[in-house]
Amino acid sequence: MDIKIEDRKEEIEYLRMGMNMAELGVSYEQADLIIRISDRLKKLKGKFSLKDGVEIHHKWKQDWEKYYAIEA
Repeated sequence: MDIKIEDRKEEIEYLRMGMNMAELGVSYEQADLIIRISDRLKKLKGKFSLKDGVEIHHKWKQDWEKYYAIEA
């Protein structure tokens, strides 16, 4: 599945490229998830919980399902 160039966010794309150059192959969608988790970890400063992880993952899945439904 491809994400249109105009829909790509610079922050996500840079993380994806950096991870791939370090031979940690991740997709654009996976890089998006990593950034969402990282942002929440920074915000909570060590108080990250299972609930936080589930919320992030659920919202991430919904966002990508919506994106691909629109693209179809």
